Amino acid sequence: MNTKNIIIIIVAVVIIGIIASFGLKFLTFNSLKKAVEEEQEKIIEEVKENNDAPMKVEKLIDIGEPAPEITLEDLNGNTVSLKDYEGEKIVLLNFWASWCPPCRAEMPDLDKLYEENKDDDFIVLAVNLGESEDTVKKFIEQNGYGFPVLLDKTQEVGITYQTFSIPTSVMVDKEGKIRAYRPGLMTYAEMKEMLDYTRGQ
Repeated sequence: MNTKNIIIIIVAVVIIGIIASFGLKFLTFNSLKKAVEEEQEKIIEEVKENNDAPMKVEKLIDIGEPAPEITLEDLNGNTVSLKDYEGEKIVLLNFWASWCPPCRAEMPDLDKLYEENKDDDFIVLAVNLGESEDTVKKFIEQNGYGFPVLLDKTQEVGITYQTFSIPTSVMVDKEGKIRAYRPGLMTYAEMKEMLDYTRGQ
């Protein structure tokens, strides 16, 4: 089952649960929206309270442990591995797809963070899940993004990193250890906070 189908199933389950709680007769768009937002806020607050790294979720990813190795092709046909950056760069792995609205929404901020720090100790590796090279290349070129893009055509890397929803971002330090994990859309400020946290480790 691909990532898109998993997301659809999760959303469907959430909606069914909310309908069961409110009753279909009294369910309106506003009440549905409010209920979903309240559940999201609960999850975010639990993550913040239980973890000292920005928005990390230790039950999904082992913070402080070595990041699983990645070897994928980029849009130029070059083979790129996570270990290529050990000792030199902090790596932000961002798992995404062009059909995903939250992924598209955060990409300008992701590109901004990359452009501001690419000449220092930081790089973004945007890992596309399951789309064709032509689709991904067209999307990146149309939007003028400069960060490197890797193609996870089989979505095996996404599964390894437990990307149950997208976008999902994982920050890996220069030693190759995972320092932060964040499912969901991020603002520029949150991305910068995650980078600053990792630099301080």
